[in-house]
Amino acid sequence: MIGVKHLIECHCYLKIFNKKESQVNHKFPVYSKFDEKDNVIPKLVKCNNCESLHYIHDLCKSELRAGKEEIGTTLQKEDFIMMLPDKIANVLIKNRCDIADFEHAMDIIEEEAWGEYIVIKRDIVGEEQQIKILLFKDKNSIRIVNREVTSLIMGEKWKILSWLEQQNLEKSLETLPKKFLTLVLKKNKRLT
Repeated sequence: MIGVKHLIECHCYLKIFNKKESQVNHKFPVYSKFDEKDNVIPKLVKCNNCESLHYIHDLCKSELRAGKEEIGTTLQKEDFIMMLPDKIANVLIKNRCDIADFEHAMDIIEEEAWGEYIVIKRDIVGEEQQIKILLFKDKNSIRIVNREVTSLIMGEKWKILSWLEQQNLEKSLETLPKKFLTLVLKKNKRLT
């Protein structure tokens, strides 16, 4: 089963917030896999800002492991660079992807989840969000694609509305539970 990328909140904050009245804790991406009961497989990761050690035990949840920052058994980007095919590792390095993306790439290859993708860049151009995607066709075949996220989301919403109309159900997306929309979008393997 393919894993998921999620955010973990650390106790640290970025230097740009030094002189602000209310400081926002730093959040960093983590890639987690699931066991056969759909529980997150626990692991240790380091914050990408302060290198504090976090014990990841659920999506978006961790416990700090104080005093263990010097631990050397957590996987680093360099470990994944050695394990990934050169072409894939080079794309991730060039786009300055974080360790969660390297883990995701490794997981796609190990699970042979061809057709999966990783968002490797995200930019705002005008009022639209542009993304660059690394699409895995097979172990040695990848494709780099750019997309406009808003139009993709709107396309999926229209498909959902069309389905609702066929079912004679409420036609307002606002009345649907967010979880339902997320499941429909994931099931269709579209970008959210």
